[in-house]
Amino acid sequence: ARRTAASMRERLSADFWTLLVNLESELTEGAQAPLSEAEALQQVESALQILAALAGLAQENMNRVAGWRFLDLGRRIERGVNTCRITRTFAHDGATPDDLDLLLDLADSQITYRARYLVGLALTPVRDMVMLDPFNTRSLAFQVVTLKDHLAALPSLLADGMLEEPNKILLPLATEVETTDAQNLTPPRMQAFERTLLRLSGAIADRYFLQGAHAVPTVKLGGLA
Repeated sequence: ARRTAASMRERLSADFWTLLVNLESELTEGAQAPLSEAEALQQVESALQILAALAGLAQENMNRVAGWRFLDLGRRIERGVNTCRITRTFAHDGATPDDLDLLLDLADSQITYRARYLVGLALTPVRDMVMLDPFNTRSLAFQVVTLKDHLAALPSLLADGMLEEPNKILLPLATEVETTDAQNLTPPRMQAFERTLLRLSGAIADRYFLQGAHAVPTVKLGGLA
C-alpha cells in the first residue's frame, strides 16, 4: 500500500501519509518475531484502528470526483463479498447462538441487533439484519444500494440508452436482494450473491479501465521545471 501511495505522494495529505507509515510499521514489527496470541490480537486491533482512521480521512477529505467513486465501489464490493462469506460460515442452517453472536461481532451489528430485537439470538433475524437490512451500513443490501448510486453517477458511453454490463449485473442482484425473505436466504443463495459481486467487479474493471496491452503505465507526477 505504501509503495502505491508513494507513486502519488503529492496527492496525499500529511495525515494520510503518516497513517500509512504507521500501518506499515505496525505490520512489519509483528513479522520480525513470533507473537503470542495476546500480542497478535493487539496488533490486529491496532491495525484496524489505523485502517479505520484512513477510511475516515478518505470519507471526509476526498473530493467527490470519479476517483472517489471508484475507491468506494471497490470498498462496497469487498464488504459485500465478505458479508456473504461470513454469513454463510456463521449463519448456516445449523448455526448455534455462539455462531450468530460471532457473526454480529464480525458485522459490527451487535448494538443494532440488541436494540431492535428484544428476544435472544435467532437465525432468521440475524440473517435479515446482516444481509437484507438496507438501513444497516454493514449489510449486503446497503452495499448494493450504494453501488447502484455510484454506477448511476458514472458516465455512460452508450448513446442508445442501453444498459452497460456493470448495470446489467447489478440491477438484477439489487432486485433479488430487495425481494428476498430472510427465511429463504440459504447458504447457496448467499454464495450466488457473492459470485455476482465478483462478476460485477470484473465488469467495472473491463468497462472503465484499460487492460493488458492497452493499459497505460503509471507515471509519477513531478513538479514544474
